[in-house]
Amino acid sequence: MIKKWSVYRANLEPVIGSEQGKSRSVLVISEDAVNALLNVVNVIPITSRKQGRTIYPNETLIPAGTAGLPNESIALCYQIRTLDKQRLSHLYGEINSAKIQDEVIDALSFQLGI
Repeated sequence: MIKKWSVYRANLEPVIGSEQGKSRSVLVISEDAVNALLNVVNVIPITSRKQGRTIYPNETLIPAGTAGLPNESIALCYQIRTLDKQRLSHLYGEINSAKIQDEVIDALSFQLGI
């Protein structure tokens, strides 16, 4: 079963405009009960952090080594996507840190105004 806070590799193609694309890491943010019922999941794309890049209020810094991610990364909480589960391939791991989970929720709340 695909679980909330899991990090997977996903194929995000095709994209339009400024959407995150290619094959990249994504963080599952939909609830486990929903994930068990539907063939789709809600995810946030993750990108590697470049040296000195600012983290914005609608983003979350993920330290290297978290959930199997080799590099310091950024969860792009303004790029929320709904994906068919077939787009998910390799499971990297899970974000177990309550602090990081809370930061993701805060970034989503900022983005959505809720």
